[in-house]
Amino acid sequence: MLAVVCLGGWYLVSSGQFFLRLASRVPRRMRRFFAQKPTPSPRMANLPNLYLWAWERPEDLQFLSNRKVGVAFLAKTISLAPPLAATLPKSSATTDSPFFASVRVQVRPRLQPLRINPGTPLMAVVRIESVRGAFPGSHSSQSAPATTLSQPDLSLFAAEIANSAQITGVTALQIDFDATLSEHTLYRDLLIEVRKKLPPNFPLSITALASWCIGDRWLDQLPPGTIDEAVPMLFGMGQGALEVTSYLAAGNNFTVPTCATSLGLSTDESFSRDTISGNISGLSTTSQDKRIYIFSPGPWRQAATEKLLRDISSGPKS
Repeated sequence: MLAVVCLGGWYLVSSGQFFLRLASRVPRRMRRFFAQKPTPSPRMANLPNLYLWAWERPEDLQFLSNRKVGVAFLAKTISLAPPLAATLPKSSATTDSPFFASVRVQVRPRLQPLRINPGTPLMAVVRIESVRGAFPGSHSSQSAPATTLSQPDLSLFAAEIANSAQITGVTALQIDFDATLSEHTLYRDLLIEVRKKLPPNFPLSITALASWCIGDRWLDQLPPGTIDEAVPMLFGMGQGALEVTSYLAAGNNFTVPTCATSLGLSTDESFSRDTISGNISGLSTTSQDKRIYIFSPGPWRQAATEKLLRDISSGPKS
């Protein structure tokens, strides 16, 4: 679940921690000088500024009465594990590839019903789960060799992701992958390949660990236009949560441009609730240049959801 994205353990490289410590000692005016001004991608212009994440469980969101709120639903999960009998069930991809022969791959489509009104804006989310050891040499240590794939394998992998854009009603694609340090090169190459397989103007979003948006600037290595946004996951951060929340609460901004136009929040965490209430400087959820994604650890219920939407639209409490 998404609760594993951010959800899954917090990963903060030493350079990111150093940046957080350093930034806290820099005067706010100087920090703002270095802050990137949000510049939303033109591909995202026609999408709503608010999405509810609908994970792998039955969801009934028919009470969403207008098109100002979208649904980012888990469309499939691609699980990669150390070699066993390589299989790729219920997938259009073929298995006669060294990649699918060297790792155990399972593509699990969404199995739970999602009920929505016709015309509700939909974003398909593809979750990638990589068990340590799935790729040769994949480790979290900074000295580990980078994980790579051959071009044919990369193309096959990207096609499996990109075909979710063909689901009826889907107008955007999001990838959810907690890539370790040694998987950054693989993920960069994969994102470039996915972009090639999408229509030119089709929006591509990714979720991002908060460290990717502050001190670990590997997303800056992507060619311009590869992704349209990287959503900082500000919940389930685990070990690095205090550093990140303190950094943001002090009025600092994300230093990576693709992270500056969106936020990922959760209904069950105090920092998210404070952000929604307008109590965190610089993290307004009413700004028209930010797209807000909200996760719920349980099914969306009409009364609670409608209250949440009112809180977001009403802005900061006086």
